[in-house]
Formats: sequence, structure tokens, C-alpha cells
Amino acid sequence: MKIEEKINTIRIGKNGITDELINEIKAQLNKHGVLRVRILRAARISKDRFSIAEEVSRLADAELVLVRGNTFIVQKYN
Repeated sequence: MKIEEKINTIRIGKNGITDELINEIKAQLNKHGVLRVRILRAARISKDRFSIAEEVSRLADAELVLVRGNTFIVQKYN
């Protein structure tokens, strides 16, 4: 089993970046330390994937590790 298969995943949907989403990302990061976030097509209407990834990591007080396709990985700051 690859490490990437063990990472929990959260999806950003048509509602975009909400307070509830950021709170859930923070909770998952506190629990697991690393998190994969997938950006669904409906969320990419107004912003590109890089700006979404940067905004989420900034709001969640997390470090942006990787952006690949419509998926990015964030980890908790040490």
C-alpha cells in the first residue's frame, strides 16, 4: 500500500471554500497531520486550482505540499 492511499481526502464542491470546510480541514489536520483535498469541477468556476489551494492552505494554517491536477496535499505546520 502506498503512502498516498492512506491519506484522508476532503472534496471542495459547488459551495466552494466555506467556514465549515476550513474547520473540517483543520480538524483532520490536527488528527492526521496531512490531508489530500480534491477540487471538483463545480468549485473551479470562479478561481483556478492554484489559487484555491493557496487560499485553503492559508485559511487552514497549513503548509501546501503539492498541487497535482485537481488535487492538492496540505500538512500541518510543525
